[in-house]
Amino acid sequence: MKRFSRIATLLVILAAQAMFFVTPALGTEGEEPTSTTIAEEPAPTSGIEPAVQMTTPEATEPLPDWTYRYMIPTGIVLAVLVIVMTTIQYFTRVVRRRYRIVKE
Repeated sequence: MKRFSRIATLLVILAAQAMFFVTPALGTEGEEPTSTTIAEEPAPTSGIEPAVQMTTPEATEPLPDWTYRYMIPTGIVLAVLVIVMTTIQYFTRVVRRRYRIVKE
């Protein structure tokens, strides 16, 4: 196996490991487990008005799943990297040997 093939194979393996092991960990980072509690009785009200009137914020769109944020871009980058390395390898193996300068 030539040196370029070894380096290309190593880069593809490292990118695949990053795609399958690192990005899921980054996708779940920062999320805290939530628990739901159900109140048995409604809270007692005293009839006192609050000092500051608060309005409820509008519902915001939820963040996309971690697969859309991390796995898909990583897969696209990996695919582009494989295509570029395959093209370079083709030109170094085939095209370079195809044309030779003959000295007279």
